[in-house]
Amino acid sequence: MKKKALSMLLATAILLSLAGCGGSAAPASKSSSVSQEESSSTAASTDTSAASGEVVMVGTEGSISAEKFGYEVIPNRKYTIAVVTKSAAIPVWESHIIAAQKAGEEIGVEVLDYSPTKADNVEEQKRILEDLITTGVDAVVLAPANTEAVKGPVQDLIDAGIPVIYDNTMGPSDVDYLTYVGIDNELVGRMIANEITKMIGQEGKVVVMEGVPGQATSDLRTAACLEEFAAYPNIEVESGVTKWQADEGRKLAEDYITKWGDSLSALVAVGGNQAEGAVEAVKAAGLEGKVLVSGFDVQEPQYAAVSNGAEAFTVSQGVYEQAYLSVVAAVRALNGEEVPRQINCPITIVNQDNLEKMDERPDALRSR
Repeated sequence: MKKKALSMLLATAILLSLAGCGGSAAPASKSSSVSQEESSSTAASTDTSAASGEVVMVGTEGSISAEKFGYEVIPNRKYTIAVVTKSAAIPVWESHIIAAQKAGEEIGVEVLDYSPTKADNVEEQKRILEDLITTGVDAVVLAPANTEAVKGPVQDLIDAGIPVIYDNTMGPSDVDYLTYVGIDNELVGRMIANEITKMIGQEGKVVVMEGVPGQATSDLRTAACLEEFAAYPNIEVESGVTKWQADEGRKLAEDYITKWGDSLSALVAVGGNQAEGAVEAVKAAGLEGKVLVSGFDVQEPQYAAVSNGAEAFTVSQGVYEQAYLSVVAAVRALNGEEVPRQINCPITIVNQDNLEKMDERPDALRSR
């Protein structure tokens, strides 16, 4: 009995000594401090001294840049994180999955892909989310096929104590998700419009090719793009839905080539592959070099189109950062560390000058 009591006293003394030297059950995050340009509440979100050890479900108000949020975290244990994109079969979402899996390997957590087989299939994605409640994952990284349509299953995950991180596509404000990791969609809409406006000399007729109505990415970018063009009195602008698809982009371009003819100045994509369809329509009409086409993302079709001059430029939305930092955010929350409500990833206009540097095709990301 005396030996047992002595052992317990020695163990207690060792633990107290470790605590006094800064030892902790919850490792500190290595994220850097926040500038004064970002909210004070966000600055508090990266203060790991506030880590409670309990899972953090809701991010603190405010936003932070990807760079200042940081890429490093040490998990308290080997968490399992589900990544649910809009489709595993589309290159841009394949790139998201690659980046998330690289994060898992480098951080030391398990990342599993549960994405729908068909692009933007709301019902399939809802079933996946519903199943994840009983699968036993610790957190879910989600790019919603339709923000409002999957809100119910998302809330069920949250109610079950599973934090949800929105990757690329922002969630509804009335849902207590952890954080949104992506770009400022209104800013990118304005950036696209400003770049096209300069290229057409602030006058002409422009078509904005929307994505899927109901997806925040499409709605916010389109609205900002239209608003920015409307500020120029000599620019006439209209928009049409393309559902992110090349075939729909081609049809919309054909309709406006018929409607406006040689007075059509530009066809502008706010995401997806619709620009590649528009390129085909412009070429078929013999309007190459006369009608500008802008793309989105830096996957194979956009890379080739910018390289050969068929697209004036495309846009990098930092897909690697979006997916990687979604995993980082999940781990920090599972550790009990606070996370800001929004993590802003870099936006870059990509033309022939910086195309190789900004390559986001799956093979390029695998070797990053």
